[in-house]
Amino acid sequence: MKKIYFYILYLVIFFLFINICSLLTIYVVTKQNYFNKTDYTLFKKRFSKSDKKSLYPHPFFGFNFTTHKPAKDKITLDEQLYNNLPDQLLENDIKILILGGSVAEDFSYNDTSQEFEKNDFTIHPQNIFQNLLNKKFKTNRFKIYNAAIGGGKQPQQLFKLYYLYLVDEKFDVVINLDGFNEIALSFSENIDIGNSFLYPRNYSRIISTFNSDLNCIQKSNQYTASYNFIPLVELYKLSVIRNCHIKTEGDPNEKRNQFSKMSNFKQLKSEKYFEYIEDLWIRSSEQIESFSNEKKFQYIHVIQPSHYLKNSKIYSKKELELLNYPKYGNPISKHYGKLNFENLNIKNKLDLRYIFKENNKTLYRDYCCHLNNYGMKLIADKIIKEFYDLFESELKSN
Repeated sequence: MKKIYFYILYLVIFFLFINICSLLTIYVVTKQNYFNKTDYTLFKKRFSKSDKKSLYPHPFFGFNFTTHKPAKDKITLDEQLYNNLPDQLLENDIKILILGGSVAEDFSYNDTSQEFEKNDFTIHPQNIFQNLLNKKFKTNRFKIYNAAIGGGKQPQQLFKLYYLYLVDEKFDVVINLDGFNEIALSFSENIDIGNSFLYPRNYSRIISTFNSDLNCIQKSNQYTASYNFIPLVELYKLSVIRNCHIKTEGDPNEKRNQFSKMSNFKQLKSEKYFEYIEDLWIRSSEQIESFSNEKKFQYIHVIQPSHYLKNSKIYSKKELELLNYPKYGNPISKHYGKLNFENLNIKNKLDLRYIFKENNKTLYRDYCCHLNNYGMKLIADKIIKEFYDLFESELKSN
């Protein structure tokens, strides 16, 4: 009996030890409090995936999404080019194209669960910018074509614009809302894995996993939505989630690979990278300005805000909890304020990095960069106010 008790005690101690080790491993890997079930589960849900590929490499502007909408009756043969299109276009309507990343996509935000502040904004949250613009001018002639690319960064906006004109799309006004992705993604999702900052985000990973097997996703998604009180079991689930993520998305910790060697990637100091990234951002926008003069459309360049930029917002309690993603936060806090908007030789430009400097309401809705409907309304309202004469002249000339 003593031996039996000894082995039982030994197994209990071993079980406790292995679970303590698992608990420490979970913390090191996730940087999350495992005992805070809500936050920990939310962290895991970041890795939920569709069992169908929605993103594919594009030969001219980096990557594209199967979920977007096609331009009708064009030579693209129903290629998906827009994430939002107007229901109807009349002859004298004013076509406005939106370019940028996922924050620019939210100009056409469709998530009605993200409500506006009561009594501040009464129009339907769907297609925020189009509805607000038409309301300001008491018309229905402004029509938004949203071609922003989630995760996109310059020069993708430039090449997307070229491509749209190549397939016979034309616009009266082009608005490019960017800045965050150019800094955050260039450092954290390109340079970190040996991809040039010129390339689309994670480009080598997109290429290498394009034909990957998606059979692991169903089980991985089940594990991202579940929680187990035994750390050892949870660690196993995390390993399944991680392995599936690498299999379908590529290894986020990959430092050197065949792609980086073939493309002659060179490691430089952070400040030197910033100089190159800033120069690329400026030249890409100035190329759009030059193209606008040739094709006779109005170009507006807007730099977006970020809650990781120091002294740019009076944080609410909820927003303070969102400042938990150093992968984006570190490059933004270090470099975003240094982007020199004055060096940008653009006629119509607007710096919104500090638009919320005196605002204490909750405007950001996640750890990345995205705003709730009210935050997007404030940005849209500022753009309309700043370029009121431009929009008014378009109404009169069309």
